[in-house]
Amino acid sequence: SKAFNIAGLQIANIVCRDAQVRERIDRAININEVCDVNPFGVEALMAAYTDGGEEWLNGLRQYITANYEWLLQHMAEALPHLPVMRMEGTYLAWVDCSAIDETSEEIEERLLREHKVWVNAGSMYGREGEHFIRINMACPRERLVEGLKRIVEGLK
Repeated sequence: SKAFNIAGLQIANIVCRDAQVRERIDRAININEVCDVNPFGVEALMAAYTDGGEEWLNGLRQYITANYEWLLQHMAEALPHLPVMRMEGTYLAWVDCSAIDETSEEIEERLLREHKVWVNAGSMYGREGEHFIRINMACPRERLVEGLKRIVEGLK
């Protein structure tokens, strides 16, 4: 659902080779009552897999990769003390802000309040994310450029 940007239609696939794990997944889906399928989601999912979705998804991946490469270069030039982690199958860049004497929540709040750009505090993903912020790169390049300009202003 995320790959094709149809998460709001409440449809997804789960592929699981192990029969016992598959049974536990099925049980969890039913216990949590998330087994009802949205008919619009079914149509959207079928269209994604059969009506040119692969071509669209490949183009999207290339676009996001180009955004990531641009972000890496710009961050290295503008904020070399804040390394960007290697991208691993996501459209969210993790930036190591341990060189800044603030928590990730404080950074998130300050950037939003003072620079009108919203990043995610890495701490919402556990203790390991405490000194990180996440930047969404799945957007038009112009929006990423503007957002990063504001982030740089706020973190210099």
